[in-house]
Amino acid sequence: MQPADQLQWEAPSDGEDRDGRSAVVTALHLGWWLADAFHTVLHPHAWSPEAGDGSSPEPPRKLANFTEMPVARRLRMYLDGVDVALTRIAASTADGRQRPSTAAARSHLDRAGPPWAEDAAELLSTIDELNMDVLRWTMATDHRVGLAYRLGRSLADTVRNCELEPLPPRFNGRQEQLSRWLRALAGALPPFSAEVVRGSLRAWTTAVDAANTVEPWSGTPTVRGLAAAVRDQGELWRGVLTGELDPRDLLDEDDYAVVAQRLIIRDRRLVVEAVRGIFRPVLVPLLAALLAVVGVSALAASGSPTTRAAIALVGLGGGLAAIWRSVSRPALAVAGQVNRPLLDAELIVQMVDRVTEPLWRAGARR
Repeated sequence: MQPADQLQWEAPSDGEDRDGRSAVVTALHLGWWLADAFHTVLHPHAWSPEAGDGSSPEPPRKLANFTEMPVARRLRMYLDGVDVALTRIAASTADGRQRPSTAAARSHLDRAGPPWAEDAAELLSTIDELNMDVLRWTMATDHRVGLAYRLGRSLADTVRNCELEPLPPRFNGRQEQLSRWLRALAGALPPFSAEVVRGSLRAWTTAVDAANTVEPWSGTPTVRGLAAAVRDQGELWRGVLTGELDPRDLLDEDDYAVVAQRLIIRDRRLVVEAVRGIFRPVLVPLLAALLAVVGVSALAASGSPTTRAAIALVGLGGGLAAIWRSVSRPALAVAGQVNRPLLDAELIVQMVDRVTEPLWRAGARR
């Protein structure tokens, strides 16, 4: 679970948010945040004891960490975050409808008390009721906002408390649905983020499937090892999708060198294929016409053989230059249009590799 100082709901923006990107990113944050609240109650090992036995608490020796926050304060912080997110989504989408209320959950927390395990069932029901209200409201507000909320919630469910629950069911089937949502939201999320997380999810699904086979491959990490690493992976996914982490910042000189090398190889292949495609229908007739014109001009010219040869060379050079200009300009324009997506594709491959670092550290094959 991310600390309170990571509660940054608004998407980075260079100008006016005309297409609702801020609301989409905020909804993704909201889904992740509410799922974390649910898992805090679901797994008692994450709860911290509260002072309630009448004894005088000892003075702290240091400032408390987020994980040391008592469960009631932690849940109230989650509810504060929900209220902030709903307010900002409503402002971004100009939605005038009544927003879901956290009042019921707050009232339940006010009535509850240590030990929290006695109230776990009611707390879970209250949080799930709030989740259903938020889901209904976000889907009605904007379909993309609703998808973003579901995406953030499902990603958090995928990576939370994997040491206590089976890991394979979290990737078998769910990865396909998450990929569909990422593809649908790609235009509203930060650049490259949806494609990078989709690629990382595929790598994780392959690794989990390999670790869950009857006879794992040699050097394949265990399911337990992957379960320990997936939490860190989730934080990277969340940071990339919300714009807190630009995946391009993870690339170094070696990554760009690999991209340049692969792009040069692709360009060379494209040039060869382009020349083959236009040689017979375009270049051969042009060259034949040029040679005919140069030959006639040289024969018709007066003077010595040397003069005629010079005239032929000048005409041949001018003709080849004219052919090159007529062919190269549209070819370069097309190459410029093609190289942009090719460059982006190669960059995405490298960014996926960098973002999926927790999986590689767990021992999976690249």
